[in-house]
Amino acid sequence: MANRILTWYLPEIVGNGTSQGPTFIADRDYNPREARIYAGDKPDADQLIVTFRDDGTSIGVSRLAKGANNEPLAGNWDRAIETLIEKYSAISLDVTQSGGAKKITVQLELEDALGNSAGEGYDLDD
Repeated sequence: MANRILTWYLPEIVGNGTSQGPTFIADRDYNPREARIYAGDKPDADQLIVTFRDDGTSIGVSRLAKGANNEPLAGNWDRAIETLIEKYSAISLDVTQSGGAKKITVQLELEDALGNSAGEGYDLDD
């Protein structure tokens, strides 16, 4: 079960190989579990490829095939085995290849590394 879902919405792509959208700061240690990608305007030139980054280092890649607009499951999610996102890490998204897609929504599901439920086991002053 996900404790946190990070969501990026990109109406337009601002070049390939660049960071897109917001950067999130981890409020605790997490393990990435699932990735989802949706394109309102399907990639028509090639596949859409996005890279998730933790403090600038790739932690996984997600792909959307040419002509597809929805990849709801993690079958297209290539991630580093046993990746740990540490508290206060900066999580960002790079569009490695747009394939001509637009109106893109990307989600990354995170699970608490200690197995706690949301809000459980953490001191607010920590």
